Amino acid sequence: MSLFNELKRRNVFRVAAAYVVIGWLILQVAEIVLGFIGAPEWVGKAVIALLLLGFVPVLALAWVFEVGPHGVRRDDGTNARDESPQARRLDVITLGSVVLVMLLLVWQHLGSALTGEQDGRHAQDSRQPQQQTAPAVEAVESAPRPARVRPEPPPFEVPAGSIAVLPFTNRSAEPDTAYFVDGIHDDLLTQLARNDQLIVISRTSMMEYRDTTKNVRQIGEELGVATILEGAVQRAGQRVRINAQLIDAKTDAHLWADTFDRELTPENIFDLQSDIAVAIASALGRTLNSDSAAASRPSAPTLDAEAFDLYLRARATRDEVTESPIRERIELYRRALARDPEFALAMGELGREYVNLFWYHTRRDADRTEGGRWIDQALELAPDEPQLRLWRAEYFYRAHLDYEAALKELDRATEGLPGSAEAAALRGYIERRAGRPREAIAAMERAVLLDPRSGTILQALLETAWLLGDLDTASRWNAQLVALPETTPNALYLDPLARMSVLGESGPLLVRYADSDAAAIVGASAGTIQYGSEFHYAYMARDFDLAQALIEALTEEFVEDQFSLVPKALTRAQLALAQDREDEARREASAAIVFLEAVLKEHPDDYRAHMSQARARAILGEAAAARGAASRSLAMRIPSRDQMIRAELRAEQLRVLAMIDDSDALARAMDDYLQLEMKYWHFDGLMLDPVFDAHRDHPAFQALTAKYSRKESGS
Repeated sequence: MSLFNELKRRNVFRVAAAYVVIGWLILQVAEIVLGFIGAPEWVGKAVIALLLLGFVPVLALAWVFEVGPHGVRRDDGTNARDESPQARRLDVITLGSVVLVMLLLVWQHLGSALTGEQDGRHAQDSRQPQQQTAPAVEAVESAPRPARVRPEPPPFEVPAGSIAVLPFTNRSAEPDTAYFVDGIHDDLLTQLARNDQLIVISRTSMMEYRDTTKNVRQIGEELGVATILEGAVQRAGQRVRINAQLIDAKTDAHLWADTFDRELTPENIFDLQSDIAVAIASALGRTLNSDSAAASRPSAPTLDAEAFDLYLRARATRDEVTESPIRERIELYRRALARDPEFALAMGELGREYVNLFWYHTRRDADRTEGGRWIDQALELAPDEPQLRLWRAEYFYRAHLDYEAALKELDRATEGLPGSAEAAALRGYIERRAGRPREAIAAMERAVLLDPRSGTILQALLETAWLLGDLDTASRWNAQLVALPETTPNALYLDPLARMSVLGESGPLLVRYADSDAAAIVGASAGTIQYGSEFHYAYMARDFDLAQALIEALTEEFVEDQFSLVPKALTRAQLALAQDREDEARREASAAIVFLEAVLKEHPDDYRAHMSQARARAILGEAAAARGAASRSLAMRIPSRDQMIRAELRAEQLRVLAMIDDSDALARAMDDYLQLEMKYWHFDGLMLDPVFDAHRDHPAFQALTAKYSRKESGS
């Protein structure tokens, strides 16, 4: 008898086939289970080793023993085992295992499609930094949220080189590693953005897809991309493993996949990211019929592992722009630099945080100076690093309002980061502050292509349309903004505020305020720039009861934002004057002047305090002093350069002039103001203010109504 026939008779081939199929099934299930529980990498390797070690012994047992009706016994060489019921049962087991393997593979590739119709996605709780550009961007935390509509697919052809990198899955068994995984994801996006042949969706838009149940096709449609990258990171001791796969968003076909396993050092991490970026670019390069798609390979920013870890921890909260997180990040970056004094990226981030502190909170020269010092020092170490150029552009823009210097730096940054949504958005913000709204819109539309789910950019586009009085465009951007799964309550107020400011329609705003009492409003906003806006809009809508309740509920002595600094006493005087309580108005205005003089003694260039002083003087009937304070405010450096702030101050100046000038002079000043291209307050909105009541029937104002009112024209 030949060896082949004997192997067949003893069912060795059947056992081998069954072992291979069942072993493959075990490996597939183990990969899912071990990844789910975050098991260390060695566990998976041990399973593979055991299966390999067991193969030969199992075949040996199949040769020696047979399983029959009388149980297990040694084969004497006389039975036809390959025709026995036990052999047929072995065939059924093998076939069943094959079917299970096939089902498992189908489930792995199509499982997300089967569950994609469910909308039970858990959004990542990460606040976006809101561009604090107007009182109008703030609103009541307790406001009712409108029903959200499913966003329509992008109205443009999906570019072939577009890619969205989903937040990486954290498969690490070690605790507190989310910041590390997010840092790898963030740096990979930055490296991909260096490639001018790729359109890379920004991190902001990607974070809502963490733990998503949506399938690849849905995500591709919502983001307008051709490809999706999925990945997982497993950190175990001093090693890191990254699995990544590139998928065609339309066909769900796998274009590329690989596993990267390295020792955990900063240098290796950046090499890994570069390898992945190059592999992705190469895969897409074949799609684009291009062989020059490889991205540049930046070197590791530091070789000190602990410094790099502190850097990643700080960046994990960089979207939070309240004062406490900013100061916490400053401390972490300082600790990183104490370990590696030549860590240029940490230096740049430190400088940027001081600029954030100046821009969002203190407006003090010391923070501005410190920010510029660290950024300049970082550029001495790494003059060609585009991220540092981006932060220097932001520094010139925010700290000095030097728009031309900012745009020059931004051009250099964009050369190195052509796919950066952050750079495109910053260009839009700079152009808008410089008074060039059309250029601003073009830049922001580029930014929203790269970051289609960014509430900050959508809000800026909505607001810019409002500044131009284009309510149709503003409403279209508003529809996309409120359709986001996580929309700030402030953003929900933008559309009714725009309609009130442009058309003088206060009804929609009052409907929103009606569901919130003053305590809830102040509780959500006291101590921030929100409160002053809410009082002002309640006053403009002539809901004096709400305005009074807001004043009484406020515990701070003043409210401020970049447009205004208003003592609590001045809000009382303003409201008393509107209700013809003149003695009270004069008493509170006098108290406000005392407060403002103390502010100006310490900060004589505070344009906001000068304009508030002008209003208080006007309430007291001190016309010359009021006029002089308003003129000083507008002559300051910031409102001389920032056209958004200047327009808001000029609207406030009109309110001052309404109390001290005759109707003809006031009408001339208003006509001059209304010819500004950008302004929050248009004619109908401005005329809601009670200070204009004494002028509205004058012929000069009737002429303004005929020229500028959109109520009269029905537009």
